[in-house]
Amino acid sequence: MKPANLTNQELVERARRVTAAEKYDIETRFSAMIRSGEGAWLTDLEGNRMVDLTAASGTIILGHRHPAVVEAMVRQIRDFGTAFASTLSVPRVELAERLCERYACAEKVVFHKTGSEGTAMAVRLARAATGRELVLSCGYHGWHEWQLASELFGYQQTTGVVGFGYNEKALGRMLEAFGDEVAGVLVSPELLYFDVEFYRRMSALCGRYGVPFMMDEVYTGFRAGPKGVHGLGVPADVVVVSKGLANGHSLAAVMGRRDIIDAYDVSGIQGTYTREVPPMAAALAVLDVLDTPGVYGNAEAMGRRLADGMRDVLVGEGIPNWVGGPELMFDVVLPSDDLGWEIYRTAHEYGVYFEDSGTQLVTMAFDEAAVDHALSAFRKAVRQVVVDRPDLVSGSGGELTQERKLDFAEEAFGGLLRDDERTSMLIEATIEQVVNRDRKVKPVLVPAQD
Repeated sequence: MKPANLTNQELVERARRVTAAEKYDIETRFSAMIRSGEGAWLTDLEGNRMVDLTAASGTIILGHRHPAVVEAMVRQIRDFGTAFASTLSVPRVELAERLCERYACAEKVVFHKTGSEGTAMAVRLARAATGRELVLSCGYHGWHEWQLASELFGYQQTTGVVGFGYNEKALGRMLEAFGDEVAGVLVSPELLYFDVEFYRRMSALCGRYGVPFMMDEVYTGFRAGPKGVHGLGVPADVVVVSKGLANGHSLAAVMGRRDIIDAYDVSGIQGTYTREVPPMAAALAVLDVLDTPGVYGNAEAMGRRLADGMRDVLVGEGIPNWVGGPELMFDVVLPSDDLGWEIYRTAHEYGVYFEDSGTQLVTMAFDEAAVDHALSAFRKAVRQVVVDRPDLVSGSGGELTQERKLDFAEEAFGGLLRDDERTSMLIEATIEQVVNRDRKVKPVLVPAQD
């Protein structure tokens, strides 16, 4: 319970003294200290209610405190327990069976706690199964050193990661040059810039060279549709899902070809808290709700209503924009990040917690009242910013430029999408660096082979 009359700012200051990182915890968050969530809404310490467009960084898919998930968690803890001597449990086996039925690639499934750990598992499994060291990668896969290398175009020998920046030409040239040394291609789908056919071509290209195609669907596994991008007809050898799987509880699933998943032992993967059972019980409840007829259709309708409404507000105020992507995780690209931050900060004062990155996350709990409230706050915020911050909006009339779209791709997810001489030179320089590397220097994450 909160102490009497405790304000948001007072608790921020307490946090600053004992736990908070200045940038990650404070500067990149709005001032509210959330006390509770229910459905599509959050309530802060001062009793202010706001619609939640962050979905707790995507971890919530059904809405806050969904009754089915609460009941599953409470029942598991009360009647059975939390963690046992073995990593195996009835909910784990049942969940693995459900995921094998749900995803076409899933011949077998293993689990860990977070998306970062899930993608790390996928890479280690692929390396152990193939005996190869190189990983071609693009997008954000987590916060560990090797994962951060994926966001940069080029080769990092200490991790064995080659970032190819979502560049189809680069991927083709790299596989042609050294495909027989590649353990896998790991991609985090970006659906504002690339359609499903783009990923089908990428998968086919990997198949041509006998390289496992791995999809980091930590974000998209339940938001690009009921079965993610893979479920839209993109073949994959490994798929990682996490956010939304247990509706806010920590769980990641790595699924795919049996021969890759069966490399679990030789890869040396461990984890004490893979024994934790309640999140798996929660995940079973989540899948039951998601498979209920009409659940996805209603949520996607709410997402379309919100995306269309935000686009209309921006157009009406003469602000160039690009709004698109899946209804449950659509993107709003504006002329500058500063303009976006100012709009979302102002909207927070009117009762909406927008995702300040521009990717808005809709949950199954959204209804017309929540959407209308969000649109009303967004409209007020945009109009206020137009008046109060003309320096951010002056000269921004007209269409969002192609240069801004390309710059945003590079800033947001490391997408090197320009087809120019600089890009060609980077591709060839990276290939030369990989081909001519000192093979005595091995990446730190390559598992020991028997």
